[in-house]
Amino acid sequence: MVWKLCSLLSPTDSSLMKGEHSMLPLYCHVVPTSVMTYGQLEGLVNEWNLELEDQEKCFLLQATQVNAWDCTLIENGEMISILHGEVNKGKLDQKRLEQELDFILSQQQELEFLLTYLKESMSDQSGLHYLQHADEERVET
Repeated sequence: MVWKLCSLLSPTDSSLMKGEHSMLPLYCHVVPTSVMTYGQLEGLVNEWNLELEDQEKCFLLQATQVNAWDCTLIENGEMISILHGEVNKGKLDQKRLEQELDFILSQQQELEFLLTYLKESMSDQSGLHYLQHADEERVET
């Protein structure tokens, strides 16, 4: 539907409608159409208001969903931050335990070395002890 511009001009401005003045913008051309009544205009405005209300409801619903998603993201971000701290703590604990295990392993290797040395010393001494015992028996006989 096209609006009739003549209704917006006073009767003395009809010369503007005939294109007699060059000050009239180029887009302002009169197209012969039917005249819109106030009832039709009011009907269009009411229809647009209903559409606007529907769009507003849709927008508010979407805004509510986005707000819920935002809250979820914030909560999950906080959980991720907590988990990140716990993972870092676990890594530090693991590093400390590995250092302790390395220390225990070095102590165990040192003890094995000492035990091997003691066993060899004992076997050498038992051979000597056997010889000494044999010498003592010879002396007694």
